[in-house]
Amino acid sequence: MPFYRKPRTFIPLSAIAEKKSVKNGVHHAIFTSRFDKYVGDWKNDLKEGKGLFLTFTGKLYEGDWHKGFRHGFGTLSYRLPNGMFYLEYRGEWVRGKPEGVGWRYYENGDIYFGFWKRGQWHGYGKMWYKNGTYYVGYWNMSKREGLGMFVQENGNRYEGHWENDMKNGLGRFYHLHTGQLQEGVWIQGVCIKSMVSDIIIRQFCDLPTEYPIPAETLRNSKKILEKSEVWLKQKIGQVDKNLKHCIDQM
Repeated sequence: MPFYRKPRTFIPLSAIAEKKSVKNGVHHAIFTSRFDKYVGDWKNDLKEGKGLFLTFTGKLYEGDWHKGFRHGFGTLSYRLPNGMFYLEYRGEWVRGKPEGVGWRYYENGDIYFGFWKRGQWHGYGKMWYKNGTYYVGYWNMSKREGLGMFVQENGNRYEGHWENDMKNGLGRFYHLHTGQLQEGVWIQGVCIKSMVSDIIIRQFCDLPTEYPIPAETLRNSKKILEKSEVWLKQKIGQVDKNLKHCIDQM
């Protein structure tokens, strides 16, 4: 009579079950232990492709995934008490953090559009503040650094260098409420050397000065300024086309 012989090579049932449990392809809904919900593509048990992820706290991400990370283009929003969703970020992602170009809408009303790096404003970008002020220029890990323009609520504006989120280096400040242009050097937000002159539209400003600034009569004033140690230490940056266009439009 025949007898059963155990094959030399075989796959244990536990290994087969484990292999079948690895998620691949599209799944309608997968829930985590804390009731987060994911709907989308999988590859080797990791989120890969297009997917929607809703956390139990109400955060919703819709977009691209790679090896389990938000990676590519996607939107992040959060659920309001009335059940609707408020857009928080729309743009590019790298390994779970905003990186590339994207929009960010803050709860306090501020809006940022520009480049990101590891979740920080980095590179060229624009910031509209809730209080009515505006900045366009360069950032270094969420701090204004490099060339940039800052417009105040009253229309006055500064164009020049920034460092560590403060005016620092060569710059120009337009006092548009009184009609003067101040050109000089700023150190840690304070102007230490400058020349002030009237602008063409002085008479049409809100609070024009009673008398125009007299002409400068100091002999060789430009050469004296150029030989100043403070002046010689300042950086002269390059304005790219994007920043120059924004400044010219103002």
